[in-house]
Amino acid sequence: GMGSWSQFYATIGTASAALLGLLFVAVSVNAESALGKDPMSRRLAEQAFHNYLTVMMVSLVGLFPGIQASTFGLVTLLATASWSVWVVIRFYQTVTQSREFGASTYAFRRHLASLAGFAMLLVSALLMAIKRDDAFNWIAASTLVLLFSATTVSWELLRRLSDRHPR
Repeated sequence: GMGSWSQFYATIGTASAALLGLLFVAVSVNAESALGKDPMSRRLAEQAFHNYLTVMMVSLVGLFPGIQASTFGLVTLLATASWSVWVVIRFYQTVTQSREFGASTYAFRRHLASLAGFAMLLVSALLMAIKRDDAFNWIAASTLVLLFSATTVSWELLRRLSDRHPR
């Protein structure tokens, strides 16, 4: 049941919150570069932010005392479905505008892990919402994919910001 997953959700939620905090610091210190005229930096920050926030949301819901697996699946499904719309829009915008940013292959690859993580999360949350309790592993795997994707994208953002402001 859900109780056996509490240590996992506490750990991945803490990691996501810490990395989200570091992303906020990096963006705040470099706000003009990260959120200003460079659409690629802004999209990198948005992608990382949404992925970290999704992992945190799933973790917090997973830690609700006494939550049933089907309720966990339904809440995760509803929240993730609304965020997934923005993920697809951002992916479309990035790929169609990639001529401005560089190779469209890079833009596609950068979004692939996020898209996979959100798809895994949607499917596994749907399965759990319709009372198929065997989706625990898939939800956990999707949060790992989103966490690693966000961290990779955050690193790319830091690299871009560093290149713009050499010391």
